[in-house]
Formats: sequence, C-alpha cells, structure tokens
Amino acid sequence: MRVLLLLMLSVIGIAGHPADAFAQEAPVPVPAPVPATAAHVAHQQAVESATAAVDQLDDSALQIPVAKLDFKPQQAAIPGANGSMAFSSPIVCSPSGIPFVTFIEPSDFGPQTIYSLDPKGGHAFSVKEVPGLYDTNFIHGYFVSDSVVGILVNGTKDSKVAPNTVSIGPKLPPKHIYTGEHHDYLVEFDISGNYKTTLELPERYQFRRLAALQDDTLLALAYDPANLVPMLFLLDSGGNIIRTLQIPAEMVTSPEIVTGQSGDIGKQIRAAGSLSWWIFAPTRNRVLLYQAHSKSPVLEVGAGGAVREVPLHSPKGYVLESVLSGNDRWIMRFRKESLSDAGAIDARPEANNYVLYEVDSSDGSLRRRIEVEGGLLSSLACEQDGVFTAFSVDGEKVTLATADLPR
Repeated sequence: MRVLLLLMLSVIGIAGHPADAFAQEAPVPVPAPVPATAAHVAHQQAVESATAAVDQLDDSALQIPVAKLDFKPQQAAIPGANGSMAFSSPIVCSPSGIPFVTFIEPSDFGPQTIYSLDPKGGHAFSVKEVPGLYDTNFIHGYFVSDSVVGILVNGTKDSKVAPNTVSIGPKLPPKHIYTGEHHDYLVEFDISGNYKTTLELPERYQFRRLAALQDDTLLALAYDPANLVPMLFLLDSGGNIIRTLQIPAEMVTSPEIVTGQSGDIGKQIRAAGSLSWWIFAPTRNRVLLYQAHSKSPVLEVGAGGAVREVPLHSPKGYVLESVLSGNDRWIMRFRKESLSDAGAIDARPEANNYVLYEVDSSDGSLRRRIEVEGGLLSSLACEQDGVFTAFSVDGEKVTLATADLPR
C-alpha cells in the first residue's frame, strides 16, 4: 500500500501539482499552527473593503503611466548552459542578478537540471548523482544565495528496490520503486555546481518551498498532514525549525485548504498539492510569499522572520501570476482572471492575456504598466538595479538580452 501511495503521489507531481511522499513519525517539538484570529480576519476584511474599489478600475481611470522595455540581445551564447524550449516556473535569480533556470526535456524522465545563466559561463546543478540519496525523481523547489544553491527534493537513503518495475506512462522508461522510508531533503551546492551536503528536513511536514534570507536563515513553506494546514517556518542553516510565522488569513482560508480539512483523503491530497501555487520570490533583499492566480495579499519576510502583509491592487480583470526576482523594486506579472489553468495560453503581447506592472512595495498599488518588446515576457527572469534580464533558446544554445527601466 505504501508503494502504491508513493507512486500515486509521484504521478500527481508529474501532472503539475507537486505532491511529495512523506513519512509521518514522532512530532517535531514546535508550536502548534496558529489559526487566524478574529482580529486578523477583521483586518483582512478591512483591507479587502478598502481595495475592492481600486480593483474595479482600469489603467486609464487610475492614470497609470506606461514604460517600455526595449531588449538588446547579447550575441554570444552562454557557455556551459544547455537549454530547451520548455522551462519551469518560477525562475529564481541570485542576489547578483544571475538567472537560474530549470529546463525541461520530456524524454528525460527524472529530476531536471538547473542551469545558471551567467554570461561568463553557466553551471549545472543536478541531484541525479547525489551520494547516498535515491529516488529523487522531482525537484520541488530551489533557492540561490550568495554562496549556496539549495534544491528541495523527496527521496530515500535506502537503496533497496522492489523486484518488479512499474510503467508510468507511454514513451517513459519503466521505473524502479524504492521501498525505503522517504523524507524531504535539502541538497546544497556551491555556486559553481559542486555538491556540498544533504540535510534531512523535519519528518512531520511535507515541505514545498525553501528560500534564503539575508541572515543565513531559511524560509520554508510546508503542509502539516496531521492538522491539515499549511505552515510557514523560519529554519536555521542546518534545516532545523526555529519558529513558525503567520500566514495571511486569506491564503489559509482558501477553498482548497478548507475543503482539505473535510477528512476525505483525495481532498487532503489536493489541498497539499494546491501549495504548488504558493511561491517564494526574492525581492529587495527580502522574500515575498504570494499565491499565484489569486488576489490574496503578499507576505514580505525579512531577516529574522520579520513579516509584513501587503494587499495588492490588481488591474481590472486580472489576478497575480508571478513576481520577478529583483533587488530594487517589485515587478509583478498578472494574467486574465478568466483564463483556464489547463491548456495552452496565447502569450503574445497583443493578446493581453499577461500584463506586467511595477508595484509600489509600500502599499501594493500599481505604479506603472511595463510593455515588453520582442516577445520576451514569458522568459523575463531578473531585475537588478533597474536592468531587466530575459533569455531565449535556439536549440540548446541560450542567449541573454537586457533592457533598462528608468525610474
């Protein structure tokens, strides 16, 4: 039964909603999850009331200025970086503005490789050959600090496999099922792609995202399968829980999370999988936690776990899609609220399915709309001191393009 559960969770992960297998053992001695208090809910309702009118106005009514990004491509391809036409979102950037991108090769069943797109020479980061770790089939998230690239995976240290292989799908090779206990691990590399260490994360939780804060602590998003709630933790550099942080009430009470508390195992799996839409983005020397495809507020987390909740003023008819990694300002991409989460979406600028805005970090208001020339909106990766970086792929060759956004 355990093997079948692990296989089912892995297939769900392939479908686009990561659902990690986990081992539920003795509880970690940390505080119980903090429910949204009446004061917190009242505050959230006041925020929603104050911003509702703004959400109904379009750019012309708000007199939002427009700026254009005119990208200039670099001629030379990045040495050491092998790209493909498909890549995973979100894109994570280093504090110095170097994109780190997970390119997807459909024929390569297994954990994908992350490439640093450094014009001076890229590096590859892969968990396929991590010593003493097996069955790391999917990358569940990664972060980049000044000195470390951390990759979140689920796997086992037990090399034993079942005698028979299992067919996952057409055109995919048969898969060995590892029968040992599976846990969440943080695998760390240096900036040049050299393996450093593997840290086992607390067993009680299913970890979804990790991010590095400026004081060398880590921010962790997890799902608590015992209490059926999402958790936000501050971790030390060894992966140990320091304390819990408060998540915005609107995120905690989202429909997927609430229905997952009904006792139905299928709804619980979907609730845990819904955290794939909860994403970290490094911005302005802090980390933003946001819920994609929603109008929920964002949570800014700084060194030591200092938090600040900020409501967003979405353009009329749009919801938040993603936040660009950046050191100087908040740049956010929105998508039409009516779009389906399944199927192909027309990403051409003239379709206006996606729009880009600079957002005021103090109050979440829209400062200006940003038009992207050259069809690079989907591969826009980083902002660094007002310079934007995007990439393009020709075969396996990856080239960068940059554009300046004046203040």
